[in-house]
Amino acid sequence: MKILEITDRDPDLINRLLEIWEASVRATHLFLSNEEIKNIKEYVP
Repeated sequence: MKILEITDRDPDLINRLLEIWEASVRATHLFLSNEEIKNIKEYVP
């Protein structure tokens, strides 16, 4: 495995990471409602 440190966080990268975060949360946090995920998502980037 190769670990890369990203120093340039452009909007495209942030959006792609946010999609991964949301998919992970939806797969593992079934107790959260859509509204709760939406509210938390605002703080993630």
